[in-house]
Order: sequence, then structure tokens, then C-alpha cells
Amino acid sequence: MTAKVENVILLPNTSKKIDPVLVQSLVQRISAAGCRILCGEESRAFLEPLTDSVRFCMENELFANGDMIFVLGGDGSIIEAARRCRCSGRNIPIAGINCGRLGYMAEIEINELELVDQILAGKGEIEERIMLDATIIRGDTVLRAEIPALNEVVLTNGPVPKLLSFELYCDGELAENCYADGMILSTPTGSTAYSLSAGGPVVDPRMDCICATPICPQTMNNRPVLFDGASVLEWRNMITRSKDTKVYLSIDSRESYVLEEGDAVRITHSSCRTSLIRIKKGGFLSALRRKLT
Repeated sequence: MTAKVENVILLPNTSKKIDPVLVQSLVQRISAAGCRILCGEESRAFLEPLTDSVRFCMENELFANGDMIFVLGGDGSIIEAARRCRCSGRNIPIAGINCGRLGYMAEIEINELELVDQILAGKGEIEERIMLDATIIRGDTVLRAEIPALNEVVLTNGPVPKLLSFELYCDGELAENCYADGMILSTPTGSTAYSLSAGGPVVDPRMDCICATPICPQTMNNRPVLFDGASVLEWRNMITRSKDTKVYLSIDSRESYVLEEGDAVRITHSSCRTSLIRIKKGGFLSALRRKLT
């Protein structure tokens, strides 16, 4: 990071029990570095004791003026920050402060706030992460275009465990006939999330690829497959065994869509990326040892 940081966006997960002392210390450090602190209006009540140090903005103003983001929360909070950046059309560097359980994407633990000073001094490095775009197609109509995902796009049969039959195409060619509870298409970032729990591989986040991991497949030959990041993947011919079972599309466990028979879902490499700020040595392998072993 070489550009001077003037406006810092602070995004606390207001649903978590975050120590007020931690928030106050963070605000003091940012202010001491000569930076302005911007927050969304949704955080006003949460930050009530610190309102004199914070400028509250509407969404478009918030992301139009921010130079970097500190997220107080877990991995889900970082994913939400990435989604909001994507919707604003700006790729603003994000530093996560882990207030969750695992916080695999977060760079700073709550007892490491001194690292905030180093980041604000420009000593951090930017690590680019690829994103996916999911498009829902019904016949000749695009129902939803380019829904952004940092972790994964999931095809599933919903809360009732019923097997689902579907096909996966890669660049227009049939890649797999699947009979499973569903499938996860993940980025390298998402390889340590739901995909890992479903038996998928851990993928170095610097790679440019898409991992297809079936969920509880009934056949022996359905195994995780890595596709080139430039591939155009498509789920087609999704059929459930029960009329009472619906097919769902889930995006980063934050958005869900009901699909109908005959729908198709196209997944492509997004033109947008997420920038995570790194300050610690060791990178991916160090985080892997600390948090997943």
C-alpha cells in the first residue's frame, strides 16, 4: 500500500457482541493516524458513544469516498463488505478484525490492534481475490444477472434432503452428470468454507480457478474438479425426485433464489476482485496452520 489513506470506512457487525473498549481503541488509533472515519447510518446506534469521532453517511457516499475498510466481525462480515464494494463499483482494500469464531479471511485478531497502526502507515500489502458472477436464466430471459460471490455459489435441494439430478457444463460441453444433494462452485477463497466441509480441496487463494464440489453424491465417480478461472460453467436440467422439493441457488450463504425446472444458472469469473490487506508474514500457509489445524 503506497497511497495515503485519508478516509477509513468502519464496518462493524452490529449483530455481534463486540467489546466497546475494542471499538473505542480502534477509533482512537484511526483518528491518531490523521484519518477521517466514515460509517453507514445502520451503525449509528451501535457507535452512539463515539459519534463525535465518526461521520455517518448514506451507502453511495460511504463507498464513493472510502480509501480502505476495517471490518469488525467474522468471515461473513468480510464477504458482506466485498459485496457492498462490488455493488458500488469500487474495489476498496479491506482489513478484517476477527470478532467471529474462525475469521479465516481476517488479518487481525482482537489482541493485535497495534497492526492497525502499521496498516495506516502504508506497510500492508494487497492480496487480490477473484470473485464469481452468477446469472439465472429462464428460457430466453435473464432473471438475475451477475450476482456477485466471493466464496461460493451453491445449488441445493433446500432444507429437505432429497437427491437432485442435474448437469454441469463447461464452455458449452457436458462435464458431469450429477446425482447428489447439490454442488458447490467455489473460488479459491471459498475453498476453506462450505466446499472444504463437503470434501473439497484447499486451494491457494492466489490461484485463478473454480472448484466444483458435489454435495453428498450417490455415485463413486463424482469428485471435486478444478476448472480454469476463465471457464463458463452452467448448471442445466435440474430435476428433483419429489414434487414437494424445490431447487435453490445460494450465494455466499447470504442470498437465496428458488429455481424452476428448465432454469439454467451460469457462473463466470467476475470482472471485479476483492482486495484484502495483509500485514503478517507467512500468508496463506500460516493462516492455514493457525486456523484450520
